[in-house]
Amino acid sequence: MLSRHKQLLKHLLTTNAYTSVTSLANELVCSEKTIRNDLKALDEFLLQKYPHIVIERKPSIGVIVKGDEKEKQKLFRDLSLLDEKDVSQDYRKLQLIKALLTADKPVTMQQLANQFYVSKSAISYDLEEIEDWLQSFGLTLIRKPHLGLKVEGTEKAWRSALSQLVELLVDHSYYILDAKQLKMIEDVLQPYELALIEKEIRQMDESLDFRLTDQSVVSLTVHIAIAVKRIKKGHSIRMDKSQLQELQTKTEYLLAEQLAKRIEQWLAVKIPKEEIGYITLHFLGARVRYDQIHIKEGIEHLLKKVDRESLEIVRELIKEISLHTNERLCDDKELLVGLTIHFHSTLNRLRNGLSVKNPMLKEIKRMYCYPFELVLSLITKVEQKANVIIPEDEVAYIVLHVQAALERLQHKKEKTRVVIVCATGSGTSQLIEAKISASFPELEIVEVTSIAKLNEVIAAKEPDLLLSTVPLDYTPVPVMTVSPLLPKHELEMLKQFIYRVSHFAEETHRYETLQQFIDPNLIFLDVSFTDRLEIIEYVANELYKHGYVEEPYGESAKERETLSSTYIGGGIAIPHGQVQWINQSVIAIARLSSAIDWDGEKVKFVFMIAHNFHDNETIKKLFQELSDLSEDEETLKQLALSTTIDEFYESVNKKTRGLV
Repeated sequence: MLSRHKQLLKHLLTTNAYTSVTSLANELVCSEKTIRNDLKALDEFLLQKYPHIVIERKPSIGVIVKGDEKEKQKLFRDLSLLDEKDVSQDYRKLQLIKALLTADKPVTMQQLANQFYVSKSAISYDLEEIEDWLQSFGLTLIRKPHLGLKVEGTEKAWRSALSQLVELLVDHSYYILDAKQLKMIEDVLQPYELALIEKEIRQMDESLDFRLTDQSVVSLTVHIAIAVKRIKKGHSIRMDKSQLQELQTKTEYLLAEQLAKRIEQWLAVKIPKEEIGYITLHFLGARVRYDQIHIKEGIEHLLKKVDRESLEIVRELIKEISLHTNERLCDDKELLVGLTIHFHSTLNRLRNGLSVKNPMLKEIKRMYCYPFELVLSLITKVEQKANVIIPEDEVAYIVLHVQAALERLQHKKEKTRVVIVCATGSGTSQLIEAKISASFPELEIVEVTSIAKLNEVIAAKEPDLLLSTVPLDYTPVPVMTVSPLLPKHELEMLKQFIYRVSHFAEETHRYETLQQFIDPNLIFLDVSFTDRLEIIEYVANELYKHGYVEEPYGESAKERETLSSTYIGGGIAIPHGQVQWINQSVIAIARLSSAIDWDGEKVKFVFMIAHNFHDNETIKKLFQELSDLSEDEETLKQLALSTTIDEFYESVNKKTRGLV
């Protein structure tokens, strides 16, 4: 169980009323989609461990835990004990890491066992996991006979590990280093040194063209404090002379030099040029923010403040993305500015080995699967041009910029077009037009016409709805009859009418695009595999046998999977290969006999997508439907219980009445 699962279950166990998914998402600071996925995971947990307790769901109302009261109380006690055990173990591991990284000489197992009041075997067990953690930074845990344990590695690796340790010890939710946070790390870094360094950075930040984010300020503060600590212990960063000379030409080096001088005065430490170069690297890789005021200064003036390389790469990337989404993205100044500034920092981070973890990676991939897949497919060109490898954590940050731009376009969509049909005089029609314009700014009145010219106007103006002062026979456009004076109660009725026209359809296929491309001959039920690459190869071979793809398609799909997991939630993965090997668009589906591990997630359904659509709208609809399916518990349950291929196929082909 994840920590969030426990929090969610505890919340439900202490609530006697139905709780909406929205409320739960707000409570746990995550998306509604995450809550739905968590609830499914808890269903399985309860079924196995506490079969007399169930999570009941009611559409539009919420969820509630039901079952025997004694059983519920036992579950609550068990969760509390589980929390205490986890917290105790996690805390001890962090303290062990801290002891190893701050020790000036080897530490024996017995000393650690005495320090934490546990047996040597418990310490030995913890060290297995800690050793892997240290190795991820390039550090090695050396066991010296008769001396003890000692960590060895490069200075850069030491600092990266110490930085990560500090992040684990403090809560960076708000990216502040308050008294409580400083107290937690006082035996790693001196609180007064951190406070002083942060103050100097924030003062310097006020003179920058683009201010540092709070996250960057805290990160830079920690890195410099670690540098000071290591310098005082006689450990300094080594830097290639040519790299240092290159850094000294940067504006950021002058800022780092000024900052270093201030810190030297306050903390009585000599900071070598190589260390100033190292601080410069962190300045170059720091994420920055910009405000709307920058946009108002003028786009060209603003873009002169960033390097031309990032600007050219981003312009080309936006152009490519716009071809697959919306051409108006090329006119979005906010996207161009934000992504260029972000990319400037990204390139500096990647080129200098300063990797960044994106805590929202999984959520971004699930919620925005089409933009993520699109950017990931285009990123190779960027990598070749910039001569860097861009990991999926950085791709996900780029996706956020793109998604924000797409949503801005969505909010700027055309207004609902209205034609007023009036059989009386112009005075009446003007009064109606004035009232509607004042009450409904989301409407655009495109024409005021007579009954005689109505069909002609509908053909020319293509309105979304009609407002008529006289009853009309059948029209191809929704119509509401109103009185010439439009009293208050009619305005309220009109409001509801507009809502229905905008949001509801008579009847629609919920997964129309998905169903369109599924070949029933490529639905495989209850196949047995334990490895994700094996199931990808199996389905790809079936596509090849049926002539939909060429033989290399399977290998390209496996290569794509190793770049980034295609899991989208709801037990669904959507592997896919390169377009060049596709003969005809199709979707093949494999339902696994039991869920398998898919890069840390559990997958039951594999939808292999082979598409060479040239219609961007079709692609977007397909990915949106897949995303909707991952949250559609009722349909997923039907797919899991279907006993025949026809029954499985029809579950995707069902109709639904309501929101479109």
